[in-house]
Amino acid sequence: MIPLTHFLHEFYLGPVINKRYNYRFVTTTTDSSNKKRIVEKSIIREVDFTHLGQRDELFVFDVFTARVTLSSNQTIKNERLLKEDIYAFDDIEMGVNDKGEISKVYNIKEMQYRWKSKMIELRVDNSGYELEAFFDEISDVMNDTEKLLFYLNSKNMFGLYFHGLFGKNDMHVVPKKRTAAILDLDDVLVTEEIWTDNREPSFVIRAQKTNDIHKNIESSSDVLKKYEGELRYNQDHQMVEGFLEIENENLNIKHNVLWVG
Repeated sequence: MIPLTHFLHEFYLGPVINKRYNYRFVTTTTDSSNKKRIVEKSIIREVDFTHLGQRDELFVFDVFTARVTLSSNQTIKNERLLKEDIYAFDDIEMGVNDKGEISKVYNIKEMQYRWKSKMIELRVDNSGYELEAFFDEISDVMNDTEKLLFYLNSKNMFGLYFHGLFGKNDMHVVPKKRTAAILDLDDVLVTEEIWTDNREPSFVIRAQKTNDIHKNIESSSDVLKKYEGELRYNQDHQMVEGFLEIENENLNIKHNVLWVG
């Protein structure tokens, strides 16, 4: 796919202390399970990243979600709850390792307190099984460190920016491989294959395929038609844009991130 001479030998996160980076994250899902009523929905998040320095060998970031917008070609059910789902994780002080993986949340107690206050507020004018199920789902993630880190590292949250691909690359093992879960498809697992390209620089991501004439994408429990993306950087190690597109028979998912200032 990419000539070996173009591969990155190493590439590291290089944030400037106290500089704020503004990004727009967009996740668009197109559900075509009902061919007569195709539903397209987009979640747009305006997110600020500020590097606060290092602590215990981790890069410390304040990650603040400034705005959430939903759009759809159909009526959005429970729009407020969908937004509250995102705003529950709107101000996070996190530790990121040198690979670019979120490995610690420093202000978890504060987040839990804010979430408890928000539940009290929402119960004033709302009630019912669906509301309580929503509360339980968020609380389950918020109160379990392993689940919280898994969620924050997912492509649905910050996994396109903090992707865990920094560091040295073994030129004798190409492409780099790792397991990835797809949240929107009930945590279906695929093996990502990652190529690095020093000309932009960039990371090219594909799913591992079967070694036969069919070349089907290998996954744990679903038939995937597409799994491909790319993360592009400038020469200052600053992400410019990234995307990942996933598709099965009935659902197309596009994750995008763009540097906006």
